[in-house]
Amino acid sequence: MTYIDFFKACALTSAAAPKLSIAEAGTRTGEGDEKIGVNGLEIRTASNRRCMSYLSGTKPGIDTLKERERAEGILEGGLDLSREGVKVERPLLGRAQEGLEGEEYFILICSFSPGFPSPLRGLSEEECLSFGKAVGAVHSKGSGPFQAFRAFSAPSIRFELGEWIERLRNRGSAPDEVLDAWSDLAATDALWDFSPCLVHGGWKGGEVQFSGGAVSALLKWERAEVSDPARDLEWMFESSLDQRQIDAFMQGYGMAMGEAMDPFILPRAKLWRQMEMGASLLEAKKEGEKEKAQEVARKLLRLSADLRTVAPKKPEGRLPEEIQPEEIQLPRAPEPPASLEVSDVRTRVQPAPAGASGPRKEDEQEAKEQEAKEQEAKEQEAKEESEESAERRALLWQVTLRAAMARREGRDLEAEVEAQKARAEAEKDPEEKSTSFFRAFQFASDKDAPSLGAPVRVKEGGSAKEGGAAATKPVQSPPTFMPAPAPPRDALQGGSATTVIERIDGNEDE
Repeated sequence: MTYIDFFKACALTSAAAPKLSIAEAGTRTGEGDEKIGVNGLEIRTASNRRCMSYLSGTKPGIDTLKERERAEGILEGGLDLSREGVKVERPLLGRAQEGLEGEEYFILICSFSPGFPSPLRGLSEEECLSFGKAVGAVHSKGSGPFQAFRAFSAPSIRFELGEWIERLRNRGSAPDEVLDAWSDLAATDALWDFSPCLVHGGWKGGEVQFSGGAVSALLKWERAEVSDPARDLEWMFESSLDQRQIDAFMQGYGMAMGEAMDPFILPRAKLWRQMEMGASLLEAKKEGEKEKAQEVARKLLRLSADLRTVAPKKPEGRLPEEIQPEEIQLPRAPEPPASLEVSDVRTRVQPAPAGASGPRKEDEQEAKEQEAKEQEAKEQEAKEESEESAERRALLWQVTLRAAMARREGRDLEAEVEAQKARAEAEKDPEEKSTSFFRAFQFASDKDAPSLGAPVRVKEGGSAKEGGAAATKPVQSPPTFMPAPAPPRDALQGGSATTVIERIDGNEDE
C-alpha cells in the first residue's frame, strides 16, 4: 500500500462508516490479500475501540471480501472458540463505496483480532502445537451448525478425484508414475472413511495470528466449506515444514480431536497438496512455461513416491485356480505334525478320490487319543532330559575344579582318577559316580585342561574365605562360568589330606 493509498483507504472507510470516528490507523495486509489487491487497515476509534477495515477496488478482491462477509456471518452464531482462547473474526459492516473519480470499492469492517500474523514456515514448535489445537478445535465442531456452506461428502470427493485423474491420463498432462500413485490412493477404501466437517479451506499466510507463542485469532474465512478435514493440513507440505514442526502440529491436533482423530488424514493432506501442484502444472503448460512445468513435474514425481507407502500393493502374477471340493478332504487318520515323515507329507498332499467321505468319528477319537499319548511322552522325555542336563552340568563343574587344582599342585590327574576308580570299585561307593566323566575328558596334557581366571583360594580342611599360612596362592578362574548347580559335595583325596572347596570369591550363587 502506497502513502496515497493509505490516506485514500482511511477516507473510504470514513465515508462508508461516518460514525466510526477514526483516531489512529495503521496498515496490516496479509500475503494472500496483497495478491488480489485487498488492503487492510487496523483502526482505533475516538472511543478507544479497535477494528479492522478491508478495502479493494479489483474484481478478485471485491468478490473475496463479499464472500468473506457471508462466511463470517454464518460462523458468528455457530463457531465459538473462546474456551480455547482463540477469537474468530466476525463482520461488522460491508458496503460498496464509490471513489472521487467514480471507481468502485468494497469496504468490509470486521472485529479486531489480537496478535500478529507470522510466516507459517517459520513457526516455532510451541506455535505449531497451539496451531494444531486450534485447527482440531474447529474440526471437532463437525458440520451440523454450518449447513449454509457448500458441502462435499467423502464419496463425492473420491469420485471427483478419480474422474480428474482419468482426464489427466487421457490428455497426457501429468507423468504416468504420478497418476498411478494417485489412482492407488483413490482405490484405498480406508483412506476415504472420514466424516466431513467445517474446514477453513487453506492457510496461506495472514489467516492466523499469534500472541505469546499461542494462536490468538483465526481470520479470513472466505474459503470455508464442509469438506475433508485434510484440506486444512495441506499447508504443512506447501510451507516445507521440518519433521519436528509437523510432529508438534499433529500432537496438538490429536489432543483436540481425541478419539475422533482420523489416522489417514496426513496421506490425504499430501494428496491435496499434490492436487494443487497438478493444477499448477496444467497452468504452466497452458501458458507455455516449459521450465516451470518441468520443475513442478519433478517435484510431483518425488512427492508421489511417498504416497506409495500408504496405498496397498497390488498382487503380482495371476491368481490361483479355483480349489475343487475333493482337494480339501480331511485325512482319515490324522497324525501330529511332529511325527510326520517326508513320505507322509507327500502322501497327504495328494487329493482325495472323488466321492470319498470325511473322517469317521471313531477315527477322529482314535487320532485324538494317539496325539494325547504322544504329547505326554514328549513332555516326560523333556523332563528327564532336563534333569539329566542339570546333573551333567553339576558333574562338569566338578571336573573343571578338579582339573584346576591338579594343575596348580602339579599332580597327575590321570593317576589319581585311576586310583579313585579302583578304590570306588572296591568300596562300591556311590559318591564316586562322577569318575566316568573324568575319563571322558581325558586331561592328558596341560593344553587340554580348562583355565580359570578369577582368584580361587583353596585350604586344607577349611573354607576358602579363611586366611592363614595354609592359604595357597590365587589361581585364575575361567572368564565364563556355567550355571552353578548345588554346592559340590564330593572331595578329592590326595594321600591322607582332604581338599575342600566351599565357595569361590565368596559368591554363593556360583
